[in-house]
Amino acid sequence: MVEDFDYNEQQALVDLHILPADFEDMDYYRTNEVLSAKPRDKRAVDPEAWLKSLGL
Repeated sequence: MVEDFDYNEQQALVDLHILPADFEDMDYYRTNEVLSAKPRDKRAVDPEAWLKSLGL
């Protein structure tokens, strides 16, 4: 878990140009959700909802 937090901080520092002090003041759980968010086409889909969207 600590390594995951460290990796998320690394992403924030390098890719998002967030200062270390600012990152450490952020809410950990919300920041983790934001950094691990996936685009819509790469998210898990509920099979039942998918079938309904196809009209099956």
